[in-house]
Amino acid sequence: MTIRVNPLIEALAPYIPGEQPQGERFIKLNTNENPYPPAPEVTEALTDAIQNCSLQKYPDPMALSLRTAVAESCGLQADQVFAGNGSDEVLRLVFQVFLDGTDQEKVGILEPTYSLYSTLAEMVGAPVLSFPTAWPEHSFPEEAIKAPVKVFFLANPNPPLGVQYDEELLERLASYDRRRLIVVDEAYVAFAPLNALAVMKRHKNVMITRTFSKSFSLAGMRVGLALASRDIIAQLNKAKDSYNLNALSQVAAESAWRADAYYAGRSRVIVENRQFLADQLRLRGFVVPESRGNFVFARRTNAEELYQALKREKILVRWFSAPSLRDGVRITIGTREELNELLTAIDRLV
Repeated sequence: MTIRVNPLIEALAPYIPGEQPQGERFIKLNTNENPYPPAPEVTEALTDAIQNCSLQKYPDPMALSLRTAVAESCGLQADQVFAGNGSDEVLRLVFQVFLDGTDQEKVGILEPTYSLYSTLAEMVGAPVLSFPTAWPEHSFPEEAIKAPVKVFFLANPNPPLGVQYDEELLERLASYDRRRLIVVDEAYVAFAPLNALAVMKRHKNVMITRTFSKSFSLAGMRVGLALASRDIIAQLNKAKDSYNLNALSQVAAESAWRADAYYAGRSRVIVENRQFLADQLRLRGFVVPESRGNFVFARRTNAEELYQALKREKILVRWFSAPSLRDGVRITIGTREELNELLTAIDRLV
């Protein structure tokens, strides 16, 4: 007897994350991880926690200490902050909580953008309205402002290109229909000049999501945040797992959040290296849009062949098969040494 599967899941094309090599030394520039280690305070806090906390006990189910630390520095209350198992869990909960899968409850996204949004929409049966950005600046499409959707997901900066949209645009998007939830995904905001916090405070239909995987060097700990009105956070709390964030992740995230000077310095170095890499790639004939993330998107003919050739050289970058992205590779900003090795390999291969 065959066990019946939810038809939405059976038909689902799963999200495929960037390759995680096993066993061999690679220069890994394909998943937008931070090339630098966490702050020393994080290591010290984790060491102390392992020695002194009771791992046989459940963690704080509400991650109150972490949420309070985040709230205090953002000018919010703790009940306006949600802590999740990576920002991916936060995004999944948004789909589960605010969409019921009917044709009337559509999702709006840009094209291109983070492809997990479409996967999550398929998972709950929510139709997707996709709005292509305009070449060459990848400006925000005017028709998306009035999109007849229940939830609009705006990654800002928007991968894989790294474009960041300004506060005026976010205001227009939030103000047009206050019954529409605007989710501003700020995974890469530490490498950009702007954030949406002031807009979120003015509009109860705006949610910000953030992650500790990029600027905080904690991709392996899986911690994400949502910042929003009390009402929105209360609904997310209803649907989360009982103990969704383990004890060590809570300790690591809070100590990282408080080590802001260390991470600000690391982010400045990444921004400098981003400019260095973009300039060097342009000298080599690549078309590289201005990026505000910890990556650049480098366009050139035969991009897939370059991706494969670099992989044989033990250098991983990301290539996408989507028609609008096939002519480029996304390159995470590594250390200056890693970027020089990448450029040397490109000079040899191209």
